[in-house]
Amino acid sequence: MPHYTNGYQRPCTFLTDEILHEGNWLRFSEIKYLDPTGKERLWEAVTRQTRTRGSDTDQVASIAIYRRLLHYDVMVLVRQYRPALNAYTVEFPAGLLESGETSKEAAVRELREETGWHGEVTHMSSKLAVDPGCSSAIIRYATVKINGDAAENLNPRAVPSDGEFVDILMIPVSEIHDHLNKLTKEGNIVDSRVEAFAIGLQMGLKFAKDAAKDAISTLQASLPLDGSSVRTGSFSFSKK
Repeated sequence: MPHYTNGYQRPCTFLTDEILHEGNWLRFSEIKYLDPTGKERLWEAVTRQTRTRGSDTDQVASIAIYRRLLHYDVMVLVRQYRPALNAYTVEFPAGLLESGETSKEAAVRELREETGWHGEVTHMSSKLAVDPGCSSAIIRYATVKINGDAAENLNPRAVPSDGEFVDILMIPVSEIHDHLNKLTKEGNIVDSRVEAFAIGLQMGLKFAKDAAKDAISTLQASLPLDGSSVRTGSFSFSKK
């Protein structure tokens, strides 16, 4: 039953996790828990088998922006075949953490392996769910700056893992949404997080423009109709 106040419902209680099948990469299990009313319920879930010991994160992804002097900003995305979808997807560069590796280190390594670009992590997210309706997978996002003028990025060379075939997409940030629509029409499936980023960017730009218009309208409305006060630069001239 929905809870329509600002507080939370009573917490659910985890009971058991029964493994139904284990593969090399994934585990399929049935979880038993108590809902907020105390009723016992079952839930089927998938867990990655690859999480390293002592880590709370399965994978990392990079929101990577390529920059060069006197050039527009470009977003780095990858296109690759995903057997589970039987389709090519458009995603952020991403991958699993290796043993003893931090999320930041993994983000830099995966970006270099998949695209050839050497980047600098400027921000790392907290733990985020990937597909909480069916999976326990946890991801962290890195914001990465790629200096296209740096010597290490003049002749980039990708070194993907065995069996990994990646197309590198370099898309102007200002045109990201239009390019994603075009890729979709070509038959590709855009990762929901890439689309969400593009929508957020588009909304942010619109909000900024609307805020600027509102500020101008407010300023104009506050000026006397007889022009008795005119502000130019940092000086204000009033008629006496």
